[in-house]
Amino acid sequence: MHDLTAQVTSSLLPFSGVTIDALGEDEITLDSVLHGRFTVGRSGLAWLACGPHLEVVHAVTGERLSAYCFSGGGEHPPSVLAARDFSWLKRSGLLIGLEEAEGSVLCLYDLGLSRVVKAVVIPGRITAIEPLVSYGGASTSTQHLHQSLRWFFGIAAVVTDLGHVLLVDLCLDDLSCSQSELEASDLQVVTKSPAEIPRLREVSTRQGRHLCLQLNGPTGVGATALQYISRTNQLAVGFSDGYLQLWNMKSLKKEYHSQLEGGRVPVHAFTFQEPENDPRNCCYLWAVQSSQDLEGDTVSLHLLQLAFSERKCLASGKILYEGLEYCEERYSQDLCGTAFPLRAQTTNTRLLSCQTIEKFRHHPDRDDSMNEVASPDTSLSIFSWQIKAYGQGTPSTYVGVFDINRWYHAQMPDSLRTGESLQNCPYLAVWSLDSVVQMVSPHVLLDVVVHERSLSRGMPFTCPPPEQYFNPTTYNFDATCLLNSGIVHLTCSGYQKETLSFLKKAAPCSSDVISTSYSHCLMSGLLSSRLADTQASSLTQEEQLDAILSTALETSSLGLITGCIKQWTAEEQPGSALNLRYILDWAWNKVVQTKEELDGICAPLFDSSSNFTDPQTMQLLQHSQRLLSNLSAIFHCLLSEAQELTQKGLVGLMNKNMVSSLISKYAQVVLWFCRTGLLPEGSDEDALQISRPFYTHSVISNYYTIRREELTRGKWCADCLMIDGLVNQCGERLTNLWKRDDGGTGQYPPPTLHALLDIYLLDNIDEAAKHAIVIYLLLDVMYSFPNKDGTSVESFPTAFAIPIGLVKLVQGLWLLDHHDHQSSFELLLHPAASQCHFEWQHERVLQALMCQDQQSVALRYFHVTKPPILSTPQAKLCLSVLLHNRCLVEAWCLLRQHSNRLNMSELLGFMYESCQELGLIKELLKLPLGLNEQECLEKFLQGSGGLQNRELLMVHYLQQANYIPALQLNHSLKMNLVNERDPKLKERTNTRNSILDQYGKVLPRVQRKLAMERAKPYQHSHTIHREVSRPQPLSTITKRSANEKVMSRAGFLNSVLTKIEEVWLGKGATPQSSPSKSLNPKPSSLALPEPFLGTPITMTSKRNGLLSILLVCLSPQRARALAASGPVFSAFTPQSILRSSLRPTPVATPSASPGRSITPPLRSKESRITFIEEAESPETEKGIRWTNGVRPKGGVPSPQLRSSESESSSIHEVAVETKPSDATQAQHILSFDASQASIRSTDITLEYYDAPLSEDPQGEDGATEKDDEVVTLKIEAPAEKDEPEEKPSLTTEQAIHITTEDTEKEEEEVENEETFEDVVETGLEQMAKNEEEEVHSQKEDEEDIESNSKQDDVAALDQEEVSTHDIGNSLSEFALFISLQLFIKDGFLHTRTTQHQNALLCRYISGKSC
Repeated sequence: MHDLTAQVTSSLLPFSGVTIDALGEDEITLDSVLHGRFTVGRSGLAWLACGPHLEVVHAVTGERLSAYCFSGGGEHPPSVLAARDFSWLKRSGLLIGLEEAEGSVLCLYDLGLSRVVKAVVIPGRITAIEPLVSYGGASTSTQHLHQSLRWFFGIAAVVTDLGHVLLVDLCLDDLSCSQSELEASDLQVVTKSPAEIPRLREVSTRQGRHLCLQLNGPTGVGATALQYISRTNQLAVGFSDGYLQLWNMKSLKKEYHSQLEGGRVPVHAFTFQEPENDPRNCCYLWAVQSSQDLEGDTVSLHLLQLAFSERKCLASGKILYEGLEYCEERYSQDLCGTAFPLRAQTTNTRLLSCQTIEKFRHHPDRDDSMNEVASPDTSLSIFSWQIKAYGQGTPSTYVGVFDINRWYHAQMPDSLRTGESLQNCPYLAVWSLDSVVQMVSPHVLLDVVVHERSLSRGMPFTCPPPEQYFNPTTYNFDATCLLNSGIVHLTCSGYQKETLSFLKKAAPCSSDVISTSYSHCLMSGLLSSRLADTQASSLTQEEQLDAILSTALETSSLGLITGCIKQWTAEEQPGSALNLRYILDWAWNKVVQTKEELDGICAPLFDSSSNFTDPQTMQLLQHSQRLLSNLSAIFHCLLSEAQELTQKGLVGLMNKNMVSSLISKYAQVVLWFCRTGLLPEGSDEDALQISRPFYTHSVISNYYTIRREELTRGKWCADCLMIDGLVNQCGERLTNLWKRDDGGTGQYPPPTLHALLDIYLLDNIDEAAKHAIVIYLLLDVMYSFPNKDGTSVESFPTAFAIPIGLVKLVQGLWLLDHHDHQSSFELLLHPAASQCHFEWQHERVLQALMCQDQQSVALRYFHVTKPPILSTPQAKLCLSVLLHNRCLVEAWCLLRQHSNRLNMSELLGFMYESCQELGLIKELLKLPLGLNEQECLEKFLQGSGGLQNRELLMVHYLQQANYIPALQLNHSLKMNLVNERDPKLKERTNTRNSILDQYGKVLPRVQRKLAMERAKPYQHSHTIHREVSRPQPLSTITKRSANEKVMSRAGFLNSVLTKIEEVWLGKGATPQSSPSKSLNPKPSSLALPEPFLGTPITMTSKRNGLLSILLVCLSPQRARALAASGPVFSAFTPQSILRSSLRPTPVATPSASPGRSITPPLRSKESRITFIEEAESPETEKGIRWTNGVRPKGGVPSPQLRSSESESSSIHEVAVETKPSDATQAQHILSFDASQASIRSTDITLEYYDAPLSEDPQGEDGATEKDDEVVTLKIEAPAEKDEPEEKPSLTTEQAIHITTEDTEKEEEEVENEETFEDVVETGLEQMAKNEEEEVHSQKEDEEDIESNSKQDDVAALDQEEVSTHDIGNSLSEFALFISLQLFIKDGFLHTRTTQHQNALLCRYISGKSC
């Protein structure tokens, strides 16, 4: 067998330069030698000393942690002799033996402070130090000590070259005063009885002395080694003559004193070792004899057996042996050339270190009531030494591992048997460190320590394991070497690990490599028991390759197989394809064989035949799982490296890869369930008798049955359990699987754990979903047994590397199914859980929250997650969440965003129905609705809800100013409720009819009648609908002011007559299209069935227009202004019920004086005419009053001007803005009654405003009359004024007000024209009379509907704009009459002409030929 060799894992980690300089040998004191050790235990420190210098470094990195230079009182500096790590009061330090010129000093060095805190003078030269305890006092922790020692606080054992064995009191209870090595305390030896110890200690403490107990006085033979054995409570002392003493610390008596078989060789070191389960209460003590660095010195190991009468366990858990019966040497081993053959003769052997590593293993199958004291399963003693031979430049270094349990197994030989060597010893293994020494040469090796945690042994790959597996050569461990200049790390591997490394490096592609690999596996014990004694020569090459592949599979050395696959795939040799085919068939056969073995192992786990799993079954399960995992990796490599496969071959390889992966995962899950105690399955009756969590199907099934029944009672979707969503995601195969066993329904929970774990054998299912179902069930198991420990169950996510996000998500879903909404909400919205979510998750979570009346939580979840809406049911669910939280506007926006042509009607119907159920229909009617939305709303309100919904629709019509549909709907309701006898309903109907009657007064009578007729169930045969051309609104054209042109009175009259002649000749012509366009065009009446959707012209509006023309023609000045500006007519529309009559009128800019105005800012090029209408004010006198619109002095600047009698008047201003020119600009303001309209064209813009009704004060006589009208006409002629030529671009508005004198003159003219006013009043009375006859005549109304061109007061049914042609002709005729009267008065026309004009006026008023 080849030698075991350590491998260096790091380069030399050098110490800092300061440490190396401090440790350099002093030129003056050449006897100062560098020495150092690793500290015992897990402190991870190393100390080095040379002369007075002390350096403490980190054992892993070599970093300097502490340093100190000791001072002495003599000429020569002190020297560090020995050191030992010591901890007290949560502080770490060193016990240092310091040699001075006059003696020795025991120092307590604090690593944190880097200084000495205690110092005691010791007689003689200190050779070894060993701490016993770091505490003191009469406590339970010191019961194992002698009564005298229990008064000490901190005890250290010290031996000297004179043979002293002293137990020194460190006085750790008094740290108030700090000492140094220069201020060392004296030592007082105590030989009195224990009763005097407290008094003596108090006295000595005051005097600054330390007490000590002397176990052995000076004999002249120096003590060289010291070891305190805590398990036996003994102090082992070795002397330079080879004698050994054992002192009992309980009785302070010497229990053993004898010389070792090595003779008078100094005892150098001790180490304690305990075997496993020795029934004789025996333990062992290694004593190492070595002269160290002397020529011809040898190192011999002596194993002493200590037999005790009792072995017990203390309350602290420590093991204590008591009653030593005998001590004898049972084994000895010389570390020299005879036992370890070298190439040259040995000249010197030096021990580097010795240590013991023990590992305890918990046995769950053992009964705790037996009070059996545990013993270490692994107990190893590790020695390291150096051998120097003749002619060898560097010494050879070795590490030996002695396994005392294997020594027991070898029948406890006293030494190596004949023919045995250290290379093939079954209980002692040796590793060579020559590679380390060669790398660090010429640095000196000081110490070697093996890390306890790194010690391991390869797993047994066969059952039962081969004999080679138990040998110490199978151990693997890491170690660290301490040198005088740095630190080096290394690793030591056993035979098995080295063989596997060899197989990975050398792929068995050739026959020679196959044979060599087989031999290595055979010697390492890696082959199966069937081939344990079979040599390579007796097997064929194929059988050897099969054995090697099986070894690689068993040991998880997949690099061997994958390396072969990659190499054979890359080669183009003829044999490569056959080799790959062989690997494929071999791997699949292994899968089939392992699956059969796994089925046999798992069968007892699911039949309730036992309640626990034995260790052998666990080992078999673990073995099968490991094989399946490795086989799955092999198939994955074949699939990734395969080239030029046929379709059939590729499909077959993919299927084999999938099957191996599924079976491997299944075995892994079954193994975990067995380790946690959930398997094997048991009956529900056994659940209460088992301390661990147990799966009970009946308890969990009853809970979910009740939950599903609760969900079916609500109006929401009953299928909203989260676990049902997980199960449905897996499909029907999982449902059928859970129906297979008795009691299975296909729903959660599964009837058995067998049915649960079989989901891992289903393909085409996401593995995350499988893990989620298992985690959900484990939560139910823990919830079912809250009093049982479920720590092992919680390890499932860690064992299978499940993302924390998925765990949080499943926990949140489980809590939601169990009504813990707040905790569920926090987990579902956890940042990690947002990375893992299911497609169905958001919809089901919202359904579950809504079903559990958690609308606010559902809204928060909806706002945070913002789930995608991909279907109509999802949109309905989101709408429900928003509507139940009264987020109507957000729901309306969501509906418009996610609706389309196909689902618009469905979503709108659902929206309207939900709003009605939740009482949100009134808020819904306030939203702006489109045409489709309006149509769906009308259908919904008319088709459902009965009378209440129809009344809501009626209110909606009224809010939208759709009076005609409202009247029609009310009429239909009135007809349906004729025979209703309920008094409350009748009262409600009467109230509704009264309201609708008031609203109906807004419309003309004809329009109301048509609406009522259309609401009737029958058709009107005499009603004719015909398409006519679209009428155009009246055009308004502004003309430039002709102020600069001088016009005579005759020219003015000629212009008026010409205008009248043009209107008269064009009376019968067909109206032409006007250039003006409507500001807000509306659909034609052909598309909308309601009559008179345009702007109707009533007789009142016509009369107002005629009055405007009349007033203009009353004076030549006003007629001149009208002739200059052109015809201006207005259209009229009924005031909307939605407009507020209290809307404020825009206030005009106040003027400082009646004759002064403020120039407004620049305006756009477009001309603008503004009409402002105010309510009519009552007058104390009947008739019409005329005023020029000038505000009296002292009045308030306001557009509302008052007359001299302080009566309110309606002011209507028409402001005409023209483009600035070189000449002056003028602003004409016409004040007269007009209705509201707005007409815009390319030349002029008309704007209308509703003015508030003013509260008019009573007149002087206190009486007001509504029939009186005050019409204010304000025409201000522009003043001719030269404008500077250098400012032609400025735009100005000049309002030249009429002065007081002009006003008086106009009033005189009005008084002189009383005869003319009488004529006007007569004409108006005749017009009003004719209007009443027309309104009350039904026959004339029907004729007006059929004929659009013959009536002036009713608009066409199929047109939206009013025909302006007839209105213009009518007004022109009346203007002609007034003008002729004016001319007759002035004497320009004869009486015959007057008679002709009277005939024309009569024809206009009566509507027929006079």
